[in-house]
Amino acid sequence: MSNTRDQREQKLEAMLQARRFEPASPDLTERIIRKAQHIPQNQTISLSQWVRGLFAEFHLPRPAYVLVSTLIFGFVVGFTIPQYTITADDTDSISVQSFLYADEDVL
Repeated sequence: MSNTRDQREQKLEAMLQARRFEPASPDLTERIIRKAQHIPQNQTISLSQWVRGLFAEFHLPRPAYVLVSTLIFGFVVGFTIPQYTITADDTDSISVQSFLYADEDVL
């Protein structure tokens, strides 16, 4: 087993020695430095820029979609809340939804 391993290692070494090696250009360091100068470094950002970046990163939906989904959610919650009826003994407590119904006498 070690014999096959040694053969594979020798074969790999021979392939690495035979590969083509291209030396780096002489102006490589200057190109790296020039490119790094154009990349913005760590900046302090304001809270509004951070929130704007957060919204852009998460791709939040358009305001119209948010408004429509909030209205639909409100209707669903409003219609699923049970309607409370007022008994004769409980005239002091009035349901929040009582203004929606026309059971009252005309003034």
